[in-house]
Amino acid sequence: MKRRRTDLKIPYGVSDFRRIRNEGYYYVDKTRYLALMESRDSFVFFVRPRRFGKSLFLSMMESYYDLNQKKDFKKLFGGLWLGAHPTENANRFMVLKLDFSKVGGTGKELERAFAEHMDSRLVEFVDRYGSILGDTFARRFEKLGVVGRFAAVTARGRVLGIPLYLIIDEYDNFTNQMIRATGVKDYREITHGAGFYRNWFKKFKGEFDRIFMTGVSPVTLDDLTSGFNIATNLTLHPDFNAAFGFSEAEVLQMYRDFKGTEKFTEGDPAEIVKSIKPWYDGYCFAKRKVGEECVFNADMTLYHLKSLVETGEHPENMVDANIKTDYDKLKTISDLQRVIFRMDPLEALPMTEQTVTSGGVQFPLVESFPAEAIVKPENFRSLFFYYGLLSMVGKSRGDVVFGVPNACVEKQIYGYLRDRYFPPTKSFLDWDDAARAFAYDGKWREFFELVSKNFAETNPIRGGISGEVRLQGYFQCEMGHLPQFITCPELEMSHGNCDFFLFPERTYYGDVPHSYIVEFKHVKKGAKKAELDAQRGEGIAQLKNYAKDKKIPALAKGTALHLILVQYRGPKMVNCELIGEKKY
Repeated sequence: MKRRRTDLKIPYGVSDFRRIRNEGYYYVDKTRYLALMESRDSFVFFVRPRRFGKSLFLSMMESYYDLNQKKDFKKLFGGLWLGAHPTENANRFMVLKLDFSKVGGTGKELERAFAEHMDSRLVEFVDRYGSILGDTFARRFEKLGVVGRFAAVTARGRVLGIPLYLIIDEYDNFTNQMIRATGVKDYREITHGAGFYRNWFKKFKGEFDRIFMTGVSPVTLDDLTSGFNIATNLTLHPDFNAAFGFSEAEVLQMYRDFKGTEKFTEGDPAEIVKSIKPWYDGYCFAKRKVGEECVFNADMTLYHLKSLVETGEHPENMVDANIKTDYDKLKTISDLQRVIFRMDPLEALPMTEQTVTSGGVQFPLVESFPAEAIVKPENFRSLFFYYGLLSMVGKSRGDVVFGVPNACVEKQIYGYLRDRYFPPTKSFLDWDDAARAFAYDGKWREFFELVSKNFAETNPIRGGISGEVRLQGYFQCEMGHLPQFITCPELEMSHGNCDFFLFPERTYYGDVPHSYIVEFKHVKKGAKKAELDAQRGEGIAQLKNYAKDKKIPALAKGTALHLILVQYRGPKMVNCELIGEKKY
């Protein structure tokens, strides 16, 4: 093995700040955001999707504020922004950290699990700060129940004049699970009136000098407002757009720092970062940052870098297999439709399809809302944004346009939809063959004929559900499954937005000799030939205009570009024709 240029290790899957700093892991410095948050308010609420580094950030917070770690300040924060610019609150607090991802169940089982988690964390707290709290306190603490232990700890802090910091990770985890499983009724019982969860937040409000709380959605926050109405929500604030995840500059610097390490000896880091942008970049969380600043998914970027260092090559699959657990986000949305909307799962699909498979959707993003209000379209669609399935991708008519942030998310969505469209026994071997012929041999007609045949077999069609939304969603699912292409739905081009632009995914498939612009047209089942002919003329004119766009030469470079018109009448394809082609 070649000698390392650096002893730094890649922190893929590592979320313990002390371990990263003590064991030689690379750390992307996010400490300045902690100082910025501290200057805003004492009680902060912050939402981000999973796999963006929230747990590591909270671990860094704990190390920074914990008075027991003061002796390690230089070792942990030396060379970092906060090491050079410490605030007056550095290592000043006794810190209680809660992680509700470890709490699950329903009804009394949930209440017991919550109490057990609280109790175990309070015991850890007393063990950690035992020398400060005193032996007498520790003996008295052992005889109390969890509520009494909490009261004793906070009271002791006030007596000693030592401020307390509360950090809550995944505050909404088990409440989201509860809504999925049993609907709003049981959820209301814990978050309203005398519900135990609401009562705990009432206790939190009066006992801590500072509180930082994070999760993946803002639903529970609104239901707890009367019990916890003091937190400032910084989720959409432009100053914190890149607080979690990696900016492009941070990714580029990281790849430059690791160039020359183990087998990562070839390639220009700038070109490599450019090649992974379509896969891992594209997240924007603040309206004022649209078009100016996007961030990369942290875990997926580290997954890619790990492969470069260990093998000298891109990973075999640009989508980390571990991200399959994020299917749970889509399952959550499906279950919310089933439980709250009381929809059959297949009947609920069109809302998901329309939200995530259109090239861009506009809706008023809601900062927080009660669980019962999820049924409102603007709230329901807001969940897609908070779960990281949609991002702010542009502006139109003075408001934000939301779209799927990158190819990695697209693959998750299309895989999820395909699983819902077809029974588990469905084989796609013929589809794989047709996809390769489509990409390498230019056999577009055979591919679209197979897509049409498969559409007729889908579960929703057997359930009597059809229409343009279902068909367009399915069509995009099939386009998005093509591994040889980057699929751009509703790409803005001259004189409009083309339905699909497919150009080679050049990281693995740089030898693909074909690219496509596909215009999709649909009329109702009983439409006359005159309507089809009029729509055909419209589609031909659109394709010819798209082909004049200035972006075409760069996107289609090295390929033969085919302009394809596909027409459906009801659920059946009635026309598939080549309108033109050109080599670039």
